[in-house]
Amino acid sequence: MPEIKKASCLFCSFQCSFGMEMDAGVPVRIDPDMEAPHNLGSLCTRGHYNLELLVHPRRNLATTVNRRRVPWMSGVTKVAGKLKEIKEADGGDALGVIVGTELSNEDYAAAAAFAAGTLGTRNIAVAYDGNDYPFLRGGGGGDATPSDLDAADCFVLVGDIFWGHPSVAKRIIGSRYKSRTNRIYTLNPYRTNTDWFADRHIAVRPGAEPVVLAGLLAAMNAQGAPRVELDSAAAAGGLTTSELTAIADGLKEHHKVVVMVSSRLGDSASGFLTGQLAALLAQKVGGKYAPLFRGGNALGAYNTIGSARTAPEILSDVVSGKIKGLLVFGPDILQLYPGAVSTDDLEKLQVLAASGIFENDTTKHSDVGLPQAVWTEMAGSYTGSLGIATTIAPLTDAQGDARSTGEMLSDIAGEMGAALPAVGGSAGEHPELPIDTQAELDRIAGQSVKEGVVLIEGINPLHRWDGTITGRMSFPTVISPYCDVWIGEEIARTLGVEAGSNVALATERGETTIIATVTDRMPGGLVAIPSYVPDVRGLLAWTLNSSTKWFDVAASGVKVTPGT
Repeated sequence: MPEIKKASCLFCSFQCSFGMEMDAGVPVRIDPDMEAPHNLGSLCTRGHYNLELLVHPRRNLATTVNRRRVPWMSGVTKVAGKLKEIKEADGGDALGVIVGTELSNEDYAAAAAFAAGTLGTRNIAVAYDGNDYPFLRGGGGGDATPSDLDAADCFVLVGDIFWGHPSVAKRIIGSRYKSRTNRIYTLNPYRTNTDWFADRHIAVRPGAEPVVLAGLLAAMNAQGAPRVELDSAAAAGGLTTSELTAIADGLKEHHKVVVMVSSRLGDSASGFLTGQLAALLAQKVGGKYAPLFRGGNALGAYNTIGSARTAPEILSDVVSGKIKGLLVFGPDILQLYPGAVSTDDLEKLQVLAASGIFENDTTKHSDVGLPQAVWTEMAGSYTGSLGIATTIAPLTDAQGDARSTGEMLSDIAGEMGAALPAVGGSAGEHPELPIDTQAELDRIAGQSVKEGVVLIEGINPLHRWDGTITGRMSFPTVISPYCDVWIGEEIARTLGVEAGSNVALATERGETTIIATVTDRMPGGLVAIPSYVPDVRGLLAWTLNSSTKWFDVAASGVKVTPGT
């Protein structure tokens, strides 16, 4: 007889709860969890992929050495031997560990203990997506709860919240329409689905979100905020100074304000300041700050693994040859950060061991491939946004050789001659970043709208950010088989681009062909690109910022021309 087991989704940090119908131990259907205290039975398209993840015929389930299938312990022995050899020859800091943002809190604790205790290295970092890391460093994990969304009489939404995190929309829209005086203000460079529900859409210049937030604080005469000229802040949001001041006055009139942010790829200092100033704005109006992250357990990773090193810094050391052995658990670093490290750089490593739910570009170039269990196949706890704390019990046993990261590390440590060090409960430490916030704000405020075509990341409700998992799901392939860029009507006429036609999209890093959707949502020369498509993502340059310790993501030499 079928039974319903409950679990949670990790395709974003809202961690929606859902039910899985099981028939004789086999998952057969996603069922809404109407008792879920935060998503209230809602589940977005990505959440429904949790079924296909468990039954997908192309799951990565075999251990490999040099691309040949081997028994589990043969792979473990290979990894352990090489790690031990490198450590003895060059010391622990010649080794590195990178983890993704969908592991459990227990896995993160095990990884931290393994890096410090077994490898003797400080080179452990989290592969965050987008500007999650700068957001966390700037504003922290927030103080809002789901009940704060229900009680709110005003929302300031930065980013495309409703497409990036669709299930949160139900509570926000419900609160907005409880009273005619309730309000939603949005900050987005182009008109997104979130902006459809806004009382006022602030069409902010890409990357200038912190300038508008600082302007709102300045209009309130808020103490402790970095300085910005009101006219500069207003111009950054396409507003007049009086309009900006009126919005600030309106915020002060509300008693339960929630400031919510979601990140895009872009300027990492802008991401840091957006988190910092969004949190400060919430504090100054007596409200709550609610950051939403792209990584399902990004906050759990941040709380457990410190920032002595970041993923960009570790990859830089791989490129320079300082790191000779690398373990990657979860992310496809070649697709997540294209150009930050190359296949040649990975091939030069003395050992690369990589795990993934599916085979990916990184596992293909690894010496040892380790199959990763799906989060619904292993027990673990997770820390979400809005104070959400999730515990998942396995829906099924892990398939094939798939294991949790903690289990992998335990076996590797054992083969290196010692048990995995005791996992403590200490929090990750995050040294202060060398950011001059006033100087960075002045820099961003002083920028002008770029002429010609400007690329911006478009958020897609069918895909998870870099596409390494959702790109393999059947539903988006059927519903939306052709990826597209969004181009404004005016620039399309100027370039001679017709709706539905192919265009050549080029930057200094390369060129690809893609379908154009011509829409009145896009202002000026702004073009929204699908960052989940590897060929498109690879057109962007990923550059380590020495102040934020994260990537600045930008495109240079952009050209859009009609295709053939």
